[in-house]
Amino acid sequence: MKWIEEHRIFSVITGIIVLLFLVILVSYLSAGGTTIVGRGMQKAMTVIEKPFAQVSSGVSDTLTGMVRYRSVKTENEQLKEENAKLERQNADLKLKKDELSELKKLAKSFDFQPYQGTADDAVAANVIELDYSSPYVIFTVDAGKEKGIKKDDVVCNGDGLVGRVQETGKGWSKIASVLSDGNNISFRTLRKGSITGVLKGNGKNKMTGYLLSSKARVVEGDTLITSGVGIYPKGIRIGKVDSVEFNDNTQLKMVTVKPAVTFRSMDKVAIFI
Repeated sequence: MKWIEEHRIFSVITGIIVLLFLVILVSYLSAGGTTIVGRGMQKAMTVIEKPFAQVSSGVSDTLTGMVRYRSVKTENEQLKEENAKLERQNADLKLKKDELSELKKLAKSFDFQPYQGTADDAVAANVIELDYSSPYVIFTVDAGKEKGIKKDDVVCNGDGLVGRVQETGKGWSKIASVLSDGNNISFRTLRKGSITGVLKGNGKNKMTGYLLSSKARVVEGDTLITSGVGIYPKGIRIGKVDSVEFNDNTQLKMVTVKPAVTFRSMDKVAIFI
């Protein structure tokens, strides 16, 4: 008895096992429950087996749930990976589309009347650096002396006049845009060629200038093109008149012009050598 008390758990488990063995044996000997004893034993077996069956069912359901959770988790991870891949592909396609659009616009530069038939004398270049002290006024491109580029070569893109080469070296050129206050441009109106004047950049985002004749009539929205006087050939689009006013001190009609080129989104240029 003392041994049983000291090994109580072991004794209980052993007793349950023996009892189950006896129940199974009696059930078998009773021929499946055709006698009173057999039926009684079957009821007893049912009572004993029920909790074990519930435990077994619960374990099975838990294992099934774990397997399903892992399967769903794996599927979600695969879907996330595929979605990320599609997003990367979409970004690549958008980049290629935007680049193609930029190249098509750049190709228009070769259609300016001053450059028709001279595409062999043009160099395409990418904008690689901006001077953030004066954004879009001075910037650097990835082509230079090795391609025949020299100071004061004219720079355009598909929208119009960008500026001129200010300085160049091997593999690079600095461009002074039309927004530079040191970049004087002789212009005429597209609407009427006899209306002429001079523009220069304001160092920010527009150009300012004056008409050579105070009697010339210019209105807001007039398109200005290069006149052919100076380094810029005739006929390159410069921009549109944003405002017109008369200066009493200088007795000149002053104009403010918005550039044709959108410098903020400009990636490529054509340099005519």
